[in-house]
Amino acid sequence: MKTKTKLAGLTAALAMALYGSAQAAPITTLPTLTSTGGDVQAFYAYADAGDSSILSLTSPSSFSPIFCNHSTGGCTGATVGDQVDLGVLAAGAVVFSLNNVTQSQTYTTDLLDSDGNAHVKVSTNYADFGVGTIPTSLQNYITANPGVEVVYIGWEDRNQAEGSDFDYNDLVFAFTNLTQAPPVSTPEPASLALLGAGLAGLGALRRRKKAA
Repeated sequence: MKTKTKLAGLTAALAMALYGSAQAAPITTLPTLTSTGGDVQAFYAYADAGDSSILSLTSPSSFSPIFCNHSTGGCTGATVGDQVDLGVLAAGAVVFSLNNVTQSQTYTTDLLDSDGNAHVKVSTNYADFGVGTIPTSLQNYITANPGVEVVYIGWEDRNQAEGSDFDYNDLVFAFTNLTQAPPVSTPEPASLALLGAGLAGLGALRRRKKAA
C-alpha cells in the first residue's frame, strides 16, 4: 500500500513538473513598433491555434483583415507563406490588433491585458519562437531585397483565465520595414538624486577654481 501511495505521489509530482515546464512566464512589457517609412509586406509565418483569430493594422492607418488562421467573419483562412502588401506606412508608431473571435477578445501590440500581461513577443530572430524555419516566400523576399528590415511578431491568443500558456507562438507574423525601438528606461528617484548631487559637486568645484 505504501509503495502505491509513493508511486502515486511521484506521478503527480512529475505531472506538475511537466505542466510547469510547459507554462512560460507572461511578458509584462510592451514593444514599441515603428515604421521606417518603407513599403510594409506582411507574411503569414506560422500558426498553431485552435481558436479563430483575425489580425489587423490599426495605426497609423487601418488595414483589416490582414490574415486569419481560420475562415471567419468574411476572412478566408491563410496558409503559411501567404503575403499581403500593407503599403507604405508613415514613419512612426505602428499598432496591430488580434481579434480572437472564438473567445470574443481583442489584444493589441500597445496595450497590456487586464492582468497586466502583453499578448505579443517581438523579435528580429525567427528562431526565438521555436517553431522551425521561416516560410520560403519570406526567405525569397529577403534574398531579393538585401538589407531589408524584418520584424517577427508572435501572439498569445488567450488570457490567463482562458488557460494561456504564454509561449507566444500561437500565431507568428513577419513584417518588413518595421523596427522595434529600444525600451526607454525611466530613472529611479535614487538615481536622479545621485545625478543632482553630482551636478552640484561639479558646480562647487568650478566656483572654487574661479575663486582661486
